[in-house]
Amino acid sequence: MSWLRRLSITARITIGSLIVAALFGLVAVVIIRIGVSSILHNATVTLLSNDVAAPAQSLLTKPTGPFDLPGGGQELAIVDAQGSILSSTMPDGLEDRIHTLIRLGADPHSVQVGDDHYLVLTRSVATPNGVMHVVAARNDETTALILDRLTAALLAGAGILIFAFGGASWLLARTALRPVSRMREQADRIAGSTPDEPGLLPVGPAQDELSELATTLNDLIVRLRASADRERQMVSDASHELRTPLAVLRGQLELAELDAGDPDALLTDIRSSHATAIRLAQLANNLLELSRIEAGPSSGRIDWRTLVDELTDAIDRARLLVSSDDEAAGISVDFEYDPRRRPDPGARVALSPTDFGRILDNLLGNAITAIRASGEERPEATVTASLVLTLDESGGEAAVLTVTDTGPGMPEEFIPVALDRFTRADGARTGQSGGGLGLAIVGALADAAGGRVVLANGRPSGMIVTVTLPIRRD
Repeated sequence: MSWLRRLSITARITIGSLIVAALFGLVAVVIIRIGVSSILHNATVTLLSNDVAAPAQSLLTKPTGPFDLPGGGQELAIVDAQGSILSSTMPDGLEDRIHTLIRLGADPHSVQVGDDHYLVLTRSVATPNGVMHVVAARNDETTALILDRLTAALLAGAGILIFAFGGASWLLARTALRPVSRMREQADRIAGSTPDEPGLLPVGPAQDELSELATTLNDLIVRLRASADRERQMVSDASHELRTPLAVLRGQLELAELDAGDPDALLTDIRSSHATAIRLAQLANNLLELSRIEAGPSSGRIDWRTLVDELTDAIDRARLLVSSDDEAAGISVDFEYDPRRRPDPGARVALSPTDFGRILDNLLGNAITAIRASGEERPEATVTASLVLTLDESGGEAAVLTVTDTGPGMPEEFIPVALDRFTRADGARTGQSGGGLGLAIVGALADAAGGRVVLANGRPSGMIVTVTLPIRRD
């Protein structure tokens, strides 16, 4: 059957249709032949019954004759009680077996004499001279001839219908698969096109399997294009953003080579190079992390209790950061949440604990960096993170994380693009170590969880970042 797999779909459909049609045709011919044979047999039995009716009736009144037996293919014989044939129009072969025919009983029986087949019917009649018998026979040659010619005609007609059905199946298969050919041609054009040339597979107006296939393949093409765009964007961003720090690192290393005879200057150059290398590593890690997040939806699930635990852990990390940095000393980092209101135990947010912790670390780190760079009086500098349960726009529950600070805020014209990668405000809100990826990672993680991020300046100053994460019960 390996040859069958090498055939086209149209050929396989046509061959399968021919086989099915041939089977149905043969079954139909057999059924029709059996039906016609039964009808002809019943007709012959009826004729035999009529043949014996008149002689049997005459025996009741005239058991000794004379007997006027009809001809014209009606083979009859009258046998008396002693077994003698009183009158007969039967052929010699049947007359010789007349006593055997009588013993067959009153039911019709098929008897072969030489090359001829006869259907025989015997009727016993009680007369004053004893029980006499009327035996009738009819040749089945006509019936067999009719069946043979009918079968030949049916087979010829079935053959014509089968080939016509095969041709129709071939045409229908070609017509049905024509959209597939168009999709293949369009796919060839898409494969040979440039990434900037749009193009999708044609979707027919009918809501059938081919339309569903085209829709699914179009979704795949869109996702592949988006993935390719992300890869190109990442490569472009990486080449653009890494160029400057690499040039700086190269210059610092060249300075270190020039200052080889000055230990203090050499140490300063090495420390500067080390800081630049750390920034390069952080930038590369952030790029890879952002690419991972944008590659697909999050597979993590985190319950409410774990959200609260991650919040307190992130606050501890932020406080440790403040205490270890002399320039950030005096910044107050605190959190708020209502322990009385919580979702049911089956509620989950579509993030992993690590990803939620990354959102907190980026937002708290950005707030601390902004306050530190603003030179604000430390006793009044605060960063507060709150986690509450509320209803979203669709009426479902959502976990809302809000991070507020008393820093300088953002320029209003920068807020719409603040979540884009490698964007930085004119001030030092995002710092220089992150490369402008911190808020982009926060936005990508929120999108992966089905949520959103909203940025707004506080009144009279500061920044308010609100992250809404829908709660699911799947």
